[in-house]
Formats: sequence, C-alpha cells, structure tokens
Amino acid sequence: MKRKELSIALALAIISAGSSVYAAEVVDFGDEDVVVTANRIEEKVMSVPANVTVITGEDIRKQNIFSLRDALAKEVGIYVSPTAETKDGLSIRGLYSKDILVMYNGQELNSAFDGTVNWDSISMENIKKVEIVRGAGSSLYGGHAVAGVVNIITNDTEDNDIHVRTNLSVGSNSTWKRGIAISGGVDKVHFDIGYDKRTTGGYPGYYRIKYPGAAGTAIAVNNLPQLSDGGYVIGSRGRKSKINENINLNLNYKFTDSKELRYTYAHHDYKYDYNDPFSYLHDATGKSIYNGTIETQNGDFIKASYSDFLGYHGERGQDIHRLTYEDKANTFKVGIGYSNLYKEGYSSASGVKSIDWSGSGSKTEYPSKNTNLDIQKSWIINNNTIVAGLGWSKNSMDYVSWKLTNWRDWSTTTTKGNTAGGNILNTALFIQDEIKLDSRWKTYLGLRYDKFDKKDGYSIVNNVRKDYSDSSYSNISPKVAVSYEPTDKLTLFASYGGSFNPPSIYKLFRRAGDAMSSVQANPDLKPEMSKTFELGAKYQPTDKTSLGLTLFRISTDDKIALDTRNGVKAYYNMDSGMQKGIELELKHSFDAQWRGYFNYTFESGELTSDGVSKRNWNIPKHLIHFGLANDLGKLSANLDFQYISARQSVNAVTGEYGSEDAFFTANLSFNYNFNKNFSAQFSINNLFDRKYYASEATDGRNYMFGLNASF
Repeated sequence: MKRKELSIALALAIISAGSSVYAAEVVDFGDEDVVVTANRIEEKVMSVPANVTVITGEDIRKQNIFSLRDALAKEVGIYVSPTAETKDGLSIRGLYSKDILVMYNGQELNSAFDGTVNWDSISMENIKKVEIVRGAGSSLYGGHAVAGVVNIITNDTEDNDIHVRTNLSVGSNSTWKRGIAISGGVDKVHFDIGYDKRTTGGYPGYYRIKYPGAAGTAIAVNNLPQLSDGGYVIGSRGRKSKINENINLNLNYKFTDSKELRYTYAHHDYKYDYNDPFSYLHDATGKSIYNGTIETQNGDFIKASYSDFLGYHGERGQDIHRLTYEDKANTFKVGIGYSNLYKEGYSSASGVKSIDWSGSGSKTEYPSKNTNLDIQKSWIINNNTIVAGLGWSKNSMDYVSWKLTNWRDWSTTTTKGNTAGGNILNTALFIQDEIKLDSRWKTYLGLRYDKFDKKDGYSIVNNVRKDYSDSSYSNISPKVAVSYEPTDKLTLFASYGGSFNPPSIYKLFRRAGDAMSSVQANPDLKPEMSKTFELGAKYQPTDKTSLGLTLFRISTDDKIALDTRNGVKAYYNMDSGMQKGIELELKHSFDAQWRGYFNYTFESGELTSDGVSKRNWNIPKHLIHFGLANDLGKLSANLDFQYISARQSVNAVTGEYGSEDAFFTANLSFNYNFNKNFSAQFSINNLFDRKYYASEATDGRNYMFGLNASF
C-alpha cells in the first residue's frame, strides 16, 4: 500500500511542477446552468457525465418551502419519508443519508457519530442554490459519497448597499416560520447574515400497540382498534412538537477580482417533545386510563403502563465554521473547516407513576466533531483539464449516558453511566483528468487514495474501561467516465465509479454492556465498498425542452450489519447489497407563462446475508412527480403531484398502522407579488387529504400562509 501511496504522491508532484505552464480559464455561467460539485470545477450541467439537479434559492423562497427536505423531495430519484424526523429519512437511489455526502459550502454535514444528516440544520433564508450530483463521488470526495453528493451553497453578495429580506409564515398544527436576512458591504468586505426559527406543534403520528397475553384481573373491558397481526392500538404519545433555530453568516473579503477569502458560519439548535398523550382505554365511567390490565372486545387481555404513552425529549446543537481562500485566476482553493455537534441525544422517563410524570429518567448523548483541511488546484494542459489535491480530517465522538432526576431537564444529572469515544484521522490524495479527445468526445479518469487511522478508542461500562488498539486501513476509489456530444443538444455518457462508506465511530468503539448478548465494540470494521455503473443521455432540443435519462446499478460488499458471532453480538462486515434503476426527467415550457415537468424513477434492490438474497422491500419501486407551474406576472402558481409505491412486501397488509403504504398526493402553492419588495405565498399540502401510513400515521391536509418583504 505504501507503493500505491507513493505513486499517487509522485503524480501530484509532477503535475504541480508544471503548474506555471497553464492555468484553467475562469468560466462564468448562470446559476442554474452550472455546477461546481460534480468535478470540483465550474462546468455546464449539460456537459457533466452524471445526473445533476440544481435547485435555486429563489425557487425555494417562491414556494415558501418549509425545510430543505421538502425541497429535495420533488427531485428525480429522491424519496423523503412523510413522517421521518428531521434527521435522516431521505434516500437517493435506495440509499439513505449515511451513503450520501452532504456539504454546506464544502463543509461536510454527515455526523461523525453515525454518518447521518440533520436536513433541517440549514437556514432557508440565505440558500443560493443546492447542487445534487447522483452517482459515485468518492474519487473526488471520499467517504459517504456512494449514492451521490448534495452541496448547499449560500449567498455571496457583492453589493455595498444594505438589503433586508424577511419572511413570516403560519400554518396548520401551530406551525410558524420566521426569518430575516441582511446583506451588504463596504469596499472589499461583503456579508450576508440570516436567522430563521421554525416551530410546529406537530400531529399524533406515533401510536402504541399491545399484544394479547397479559395475566391478572382486568380493570375494564374496552373495544379497541385491532391490527391484522392481532395487536391492539391503545393510544398515542401525542403530538411531536419541534423547535428549530438557525443562524448563518457569510463574510467575504475580496483582495482582487479573482482572489477572495470567505468565512462561513452556521449555528443550529433543535428540540423536540411529545405532548398531550391520549389513550383509547377507559373505565366504566368513560374516563381515560393509562395503566392496568384490560380485557378487549375479543376476550384478549393486554397490559398498559404509563410509560407506554410518554415519548422522548431530544436536543441537538451544532456550530459549523468554514474558512476558504480562492484564487480563481490561478484556479487554486484551500479550505479549513470545523463542525462541532456539541449536543445531540435524547432522554426518556423511568419509574413512571403518572401520565404527567416529570420525575426520574435517563439521557443519552453522543456529540461529535469534525475538523478538516482541503486543498485543490486545477490546470489546463493542452486538451487535459486536471484537478488534483489533498485532504485531511479528524472525526471524534464522545458517548455518555446519565441518570436524571427530571427526565425533561438535562441539567438534573446524577449518576454517570456508560461512556465511549475515539478518533478517526483521514489523509487523502486525489487527482482527476478530463481529457478532451476531440470536439465531441471526452473522458474522465479519476483516482483517490484515503488512509484512515483509528485512534484512542475506549469504552467504560460499569466503571470497567476497555481500550482498543490503534489500527489503520486504506482505500482506493477510481472513476472512469466517457461523454459523447453528437450535437450541441445531446450528451451521452457512461461511467464507472468506486465508492465507500467508512464505519461509524460508535460501531467501532461503543459497548452497550458487559454481557456478550449486549452490543459490543468492533474496532476491526472495514468500510463498505461499492461499485456504480451508469449510462445516461441529456437532450435539449430547444431552450424550452430538456430531457434526461439515466440507468444505474450500485453493488455493495462488506455491508455492516448487527449479528452474533461466536457468542459476541456486534456489528460485522457480513452482507452485500444491490440497487438498480432508471431515472427519467422531462421539463417543458409551453410558453412564457406556463411550464410543466415530469420525472419518474424505477428502482429495486436486494440484500444478501449468509449467501441468501432477498428483495429489499424498503426501496419504493416507483417514484413519480409531475406538475404545472405558471407565471402570470404578479401571480404565479405551482401544482405538484407525487406518487410513491409501497415500501413493503406485496403480501403485506396495507392501510393500517405500521404499514408502508403507496400514496398519491397533490400540493398546491401560490405566490403573489404586490410589488418588487412585497409578496405573499399560500400553499396547501396533501390537497385531497389522503389518509395513509408510512410506518407511523401521516398528516392530513395542511396549510401554510407566508409574507415576504425586502428593502
């Protein structure tokens, strides 16, 4: 492996030696027609050999979209669970957020603890655009970039005048959204600062199920909703309320027209609670009861307790810093980032004695940090556009549990429980050569070398400490792509990419207990390795019509799964998986006022364990979005339809709690500009009030009304 590392280092050194000969030209495209994420340099979307989507901040604000997840949900190949918490719940090509690299102005947002992403950690007020690049991205970006890369890019004003943008929205379920953004500058210094707060009272979605078999004397006989598997629905934790606050700052200093220093800061604070639990159980007088043995209408006996109806209290706090220096004339960029997820976890009640219990409980916290350095340089040498660079990062985690005297108040800690922690250091070198063979043909050859050092791992259970030996592993991620442009309106491409997902720190070092039946640490875990093949076409016959078609197949080895081996329960590299599918997207402008869109994704997959392959029913087989949008001057509207097929076996029962139903919904939004400084938005989600389940119960028809002002 040292020989491979030396070879890559030598290649970079040779390229660097020739850097004074040619510099890549500065290219200036429009925001919607150009991406920087796909190949780390600005390129037209039409020319990139990948399925790429650009969502503009203007579109997000015009439709009064509540969260980033809602904006992504409309795009081809993306499924967003309608009930999932803001963390995770989004998939691309059948893979969830730990397999999607998500960045904020180039700073990684994937948690060091488990690789997942909090999709609502970004303010909606200062988004310039969101670039979505589907397909293997590890050859340029390293870990997590298996299904694709999502890069959130914020505003960078160059105007010296002070501008203020405000938003106030109110909607169903006591939902509020408030936001303000201020931008301006003096001479060479420019800034954009924003704040938003999103709150919702929520709706009852999580219900409690009890199964027959309880013993004892029944205190009441009840007629309860019953599921097909024999379980009885006894009630709910109630509404899941959320409070989400975000602060962001962009600060730019321009040395010259081509050289600038940019500082990005984002702060995120999030809390959730379950409120107003309710019970379907009642005594002879009709009074709700939450504790005791109940006889059902079928003569079955079930037992309920107060704790069944109490949920969790969760908190999350994060600070993100990114300092970037860019010399566009010499196509050189260096970035230093620090992400401090200083608070993340949940608490729950114990010893519950009433439905209003505010007594003892416990909390589990798993904060994490990421520090990184990224340097890149690009050159044009004859017909070669070369991008090369290096990266370094350090991920760390601290896991700890506590006893609480008040389970909703994290400051009331008493006894410290299990703890764990560790660090992962990553050093990487990458290079990609875009070779223009002639006016129609281009090839892309990329390679990245990653070396991981697992260090300082430990766990403490019942005051007994275990230290884990430091170890290392390395990985090579290749990329080969070919594009052919028979005309300036058509691009055909094919690609192969190797990608990987590194093991999460908690799977490496956290122990759940002393007994072998408890989940043990496994510091020997290796990364999950994937191979992605793609064929695609992009066709734009006129400036009014665009069509895209992509076929993909992703195969993954060494998938990490929980298992018991030799009596030890832990996470092991033991499974394999496969996803394949077709993505079709069509956009057409009928005239200056009306435009339509349609996208369809077919996807399927399988999981293989111990040599046995089974259909992965968690992947929706069909995803369809289509709609109409118009712009009638002051008034614009968007009518969007969505169909998602079932995420469960064809033999499974649908239409009841716990099922993953197929659903067809419609959303309608309006935007009215009173003048250039003042506008109003009104939206209706789930227009036809569809009732369906996505494991939990989903919300019905809901509304949002908003006002935007700028000056």
